[in-house]
Amino acid sequence: MLITNAILTDANAQKSGALRVENGAIAQIGDLTPIDGEAVFDAKGKWLLPGLVDLNYHLRDPGHKRIETIEQSAKNALLGGATTILAAPDTKPPIENEAIAEYILAKADAAKGARILIAGEIAKADGGLNDIAKLFKAGASAIAGDTNLDANLIRRAFEYALMADKCAFFTCRNLALEGSGVMHDGEIASLLGLPGLPDYAESGEAARIAQIAGAISVKLVVEAISSERTLSALSPYIGDRLFAQTLLPHLLLSEENCDDFNAACKIFPPLRTTADRAALIAGVKSGAISLIASGHLPQDESSRDRPFELASAGMDISSAFLSLAYTYLIDEGKLTIGEFIRAASLNPARILGEPCGAIETGLRADLIVFDPNAEREIAAREGVARSFWSGKRLKGAVGAAFVAGKPINFGDA
Repeated sequence: MLITNAILTDANAQKSGALRVENGAIAQIGDLTPIDGEAVFDAKGKWLLPGLVDLNYHLRDPGHKRIETIEQSAKNALLGGATTILAAPDTKPPIENEAIAEYILAKADAAKGARILIAGEIAKADGGLNDIAKLFKAGASAIAGDTNLDANLIRRAFEYALMADKCAFFTCRNLALEGSGVMHDGEIASLLGLPGLPDYAESGEAARIAQIAGAISVKLVVEAISSERTLSALSPYIGDRLFAQTLLPHLLLSEENCDDFNAACKIFPPLRTTADRAALIAGVKSGAISLIASGHLPQDESSRDRPFELASAGMDISSAFLSLAYTYLIDEGKLTIGEFIRAASLNPARILGEPCGAIETGLRADLIVFDPNAEREIAAREGVARSFWSGKRLKGAVGAAFVAGKPINFGDA
């Protein structure tokens, strides 16, 4: 297949040209003409990007497939520009054994959308270590947990990941310091009379997990960092084995969006200050933050239609991932398209060892066609709690997607 009249765009360059796909991979790039009998896709001057690789995605199936099935997850991810997602292990039941891993991967293979990879849960509910070797054998691409786990259990999990040359993903939590907090421990929480979640509950744990990982030399992604304090705590450790990830909502919103008890902006980690948001954007630009992920976690309407302190946390964001980033980061000049692609596609692909993330010959042809001049409205989904952006018009839309070179019909928004 030949993709013509495209503006080839990745982390390194943006130029007009054509791209040929053979056997699911990018075979040629340049000024190309069709071969007799070759299928041709005319990009009509739109951007051809490497598909995003979203390394923080929460499936709702198994457990809550009335909110979103695996098939819907695969299609929604494509609509948001992601051709690969890494599912967090917090399904119900969690991804803690071969049966759950095989169930998800079988459903994903049949979904005909974005590729779905899985992270295995490190610990059992009773605190014991899961059989990580069996999870890897069943197809897990990584392991995941949080820093509230026993430190010796974390060390043992890191050793399994190191032996298998897999990456570990950790969210920084200190339950004692978090207490009953429901939003950032700052001025807005005080005005609303809501218990706060201090940023040092995250930053202190980030430094601790970084030191354990460094001693073992495991590849570690510190997930969903939300504050300048956490970025500073991680800075001495960031390198070729430790990576900082932030979520798109933390680059777009702040605690101020939670004013008037707006539960649509309740996420974990919580939205922090405007200064924190600026520091995270600067971290992406400098490369200190290697990864941007969606943090997609849709909730049902009934669990959100409650007082702020009782409402469920999470955002339905996957299907708008690239459009949101383009509207509020790229088009406003906060990030270049290259900086965004580096953090949302190239770096995550390299960290997982996936052969995609760039417009280069030999890589898997996971590609999206994006029109920066289009507009789209973010529609609320039936039965799913409205996101902060529901009903808003965004700039830019994904018009076509290819996974391993195959065009995918991802349906309507």
